[in-house]
Amino acid sequence: MKALKIDSVLLSDIGMKRKQNQDSGVIRPELGLFMVADGMGGHQGGEIASKLCVEKVAEHVKEHNKDDLESETLLHQSLLVANQAIYDHSQQDQNLHGMGTTATVLQIRKKQATIMQIGDSRCYYWNAHGIWQLTRDHSLVQEKLRAGLITRDQLRTDEMKNVITRSVGYEPSIKVDAYHFTIEAGDGFLLCSDGLSGPVNEEKMFDILVKNVTVGVSLEDKAQQLVQAANDGGGDDNVTVVLVTITK
Repeated sequence: MKALKIDSVLLSDIGMKRKQNQDSGVIRPELGLFMVADGMGGHQGGEIASKLCVEKVAEHVKEHNKDDLESETLLHQSLLVANQAIYDHSQQDQNLHGMGTTATVLQIRKKQATIMQIGDSRCYYWNAHGIWQLTRDHSLVQEKLRAGLITRDQLRTDEMKNVITRSVGYEPSIKVDAYHFTIEAGDGFLLCSDGLSGPVNEEKMFDILVKNVTVGVSLEDKAQQLVQAANDGGGDDNVTVVLVTITK
């Protein structure tokens, strides 16, 4: 049986209002590894935290990818390594105390996708029929929604929308959510920071990824259009997009 082919692209943009880009991302197709991280922390804290996170995860996966480990175990170990590195770094510099980052990681092995997530960066699944959010945000607004304190329509405007309840590096320990997905040709994944998911709804994402696409539009073009949509929506935050498609 012919192996499935993976195509991917990473695009990160500072947005329209921020002075620095505290997002980071990585695509390592040879490892089946794709990741987005959105840093938090004053001064250079967020930028350092997200960069450290993607670097440590990629290093650990590369070193142990051929070990006899399930993807969930491998990715969890890599996030533990990243968490410790960020936390230790923050303890060495007073200006970096409290820094941390979101982390949404996808690994594809054979016909299985494993997603690991902390924070409010998201992973969406899309195909010719629609787009669906796979991950659940670790944020105060999601907790308020689950408690029935706000409606889904109020999520984007709630004053607590940017407050996350879990992150990598902020504390010595982490709690990670894991998701598993069987893939086939025609599937696509979108990993993004909230700089995209905040101003751009799923209907617009689907229009860009599938509905209004003409022949010859590349994956890079789609990523550019998503970033442009975020900036057209105000560009209040950094925006990072990773697109992954599965073909025969």
